Amino acid sequence: MDRNGRFVGNLRKEDFRIFENGVEQQLSYFAAVEQPFTVALLLDVSGSTQSRLQAIRSAANAFIKRLRPNDRLLLISFDGKINVLTEAVTLSELRTKRLRLDAVNDGTLLYDAVDVALNQKLAAIQGRKAIVLLTDGVDGGSKRSSLKHNLRDAEESNAVIYTVQYNTLPDLPARLSRIVNTKVRSRMESKLTREYAVGSNYLRSLAEKTGGRIYSADNLSDVPAAFNAITEELGRQYSLGYYPASAAQAGETRDIKVRTRQPNLIVRARESYVATASR
Repeated sequence: MDRNGRFVGNLRKEDFRIFENGVEQQLSYFAAVEQPFTVALLLDVSGSTQSRLQAIRSAANAFIKRLRPNDRLLLISFDGKINVLTEAVTLSELRTKRLRLDAVNDGTLLYDAVDVALNQKLAAIQGRKAIVLLTDGVDGGSKRSSLKHNLRDAEESNAVIYTVQYNTLPDLPARLSRIVNTKVRSRMESKLTREYAVGSNYLRSLAEKTGGRIYSADNLSDVPAAFNAITEELGRQYSLGYYPASAAQAGETRDIKVRTRQPNLIVRARESYVATASR
């Protein structure tokens, strides 16, 4: 993209350089990709978002309307449970379904929801795929997965992850006002503030490891613009391939850097991969 974040078309194979662990590789595959994709839209509808459910519905609808006819959508909401609202379907199939966003369960199974999307729903799907995650980044109650496992799984997957972090910190005083004991309230405030910081780093890492991007939304009115940028980016990408110059051991992490010979361009690509036994 250029310095203004706009996609740059008409680049050729010769315009790109790729490095693995600092060693330049020979490109063996190149394509300007404008193909359908499958996207898993994950919506946090936990207690911290109760007052914003209508805005979340509107943001989700805005995202769905931006998809192309051949794209497929997998829609998951989560609070204290994970709700698979629809398996991967096209827009025409989606219009035949009635979808609800009811948040009635305590907890926020953020890590578990990402695990389900990566390892159960998208793993068996062929072609281009992505996760778009709308959340404040704070997990509460996940048991099957963790922050560490999510980041490892994301690195091993071939799905691009875009994270949209909306800010629920302004709601914190109202949520804590129900705690009468001032010492308990102060401890809870410190705990939640730390968790928000952890959440921000988690969402940034998910995006950076997979070649996606993190968007910050001070309020949910900012989310449709972020969704527009994501769907535009998903629709137009370059695909590069190479055979590593040196063999990697199973489980080894290899760093990737992609550069262009053209000046003043910014490349966003996945930063690493984890070698499998077949590599």
